[in-house]
Amino acid sequence: MTKSSGMILDGECRPEGRGTGTVPRNTTSRNVALVRAVPMLVGLALAAGLARSQAADSQKWAKVTVDLPVSRTAFPPGNGADIANGQCLICHSAGMVLRQPPLTEAEWTAEINKMRTAFGAPVPADQIAALAKYLQSINGGQQQHD
Repeated sequence: MTKSSGMILDGECRPEGRGTGTVPRNTTSRNVALVRAVPMLVGLALAAGLARSQAADSQKWAKVTVDLPVSRTAFPPGNGADIANGQCLICHSAGMVLRQPPLTEAEWTAEINKMRTAFGAPVPADQIAALAKYLQSINGGQQQHD
């Protein structure tokens, strides 16, 4: 360590427990730079967020309409066709339902309950059994499950 006027020169440190208590100059400069940089960085981040917010506010959303194809096919006549036409056609075409693999009444009941709970199908609980029986009767005859 080089002594000049008792001050520590740049890059020098005194052994612990000795010295004048001054901090090496390079550490002080670094701390001052950080103290000055932090407010500038915070200001830049806030300005960028404000600019992005203003850009999003000025964005215009176009109104979009979607015309779904109209199904002219209804469910075949039978006990429960009115329920299927009133409930299933809200989301599905009759053709889509009629092309499903043959399911048992219990399997149709599970499918209807899944549509009610997972997808919000508005099928009233008191119509589930009749609808499942009807759907099994119109497509379950294709092939019976054990």
